[in-house]
Amino acid sequence: MDWWNSFVAWLSSGAVVGVFNAAVFPTLAVLIAGIVAALIGRGSTKRVVSLYERDQRMAAVIGILSSGRRAARWNLLSPADQQHADTLALEAEVMLRLLPATGASMAADWAVHELADMKRDAISFSFQAEQSLIEFRNRMLEWHEKPGRAKRLFKNDLDSWAYEATLNEEALVAQQQAWAAEQVANNAAESAPVTDAAAETPAFAEPVAVEPVAGPASTAPASTAPTSTAPISTAPQAEPIGFSTDEAQTAMFPEQLPVPAASVRQRLEPSADSPA
Repeated sequence: MDWWNSFVAWLSSGAVVGVFNAAVFPTLAVLIAGIVAALIGRGSTKRVVSLYERDQRMAAVIGILSSGRRAARWNLLSPADQQHADTLALEAEVMLRLLPATGASMAADWAVHELADMKRDAISFSFQAEQSLIEFRNRMLEWHEKPGRAKRLFKNDLDSWAYEATLNEEALVAQQQAWAAEQVANNAAESAPVTDAAAETPAFAEPVAVEPVAGPASTAPASTAPTSTAPISTAPQAEPIGFSTDEAQTAMFPEQLPVPAASVRQRLEPSADSPA
């Protein structure tokens, strides 16, 4: 107890009270004031940032809702207006996706899918486009007010769409495989008759060497004497008989000129000077 009494006596002394009043209390007051000011500044800055994010989120939501209204009336727009609407929708999607808010990317994915559905319904002149626009507007406004509820607002739809897309892709792959198998079967069926016909066709015969054929012989006779078809006489050799000009021409060209009867008769009859 002595040490406690000594401490209380020292604390209540005038020197210690002066030290506290001169240094300790002002220091504590400055620290407390700084902490309070920091808290106030932090709150103010957070509020300014929140207002700025809210304005940005509002602008993005307004842009995406405008794109939704154009998508719901897609069949009434001209081609130029449709291209302009696509450009505005892309800008609104990018603005929405880049927001520093909870679930901004999820909201952008959901909005893109809904815009595509509304365009399709509008092209088919379906009343569903207007209903989809109303639901689209309500969901986006609810997310704008409470971004933290994005998972509850959009995740279920995104999961169901992803599952349906997987089923559609599997069905498409199956159809492509079936089509490819059918094409292969058709090609095989078409090529089978051609193969059978080719098998029945006899193979080409090997080339046979052909001996060269001599050209036509000359029509001119080898000898100047005409060939007689009369029997050859066994009589002794007679004296040479002179031939006339006609006979000479006949001997030279037996096939071109006719043979005179006198010449034939002289050949057949023996000469008068020859022995009987």
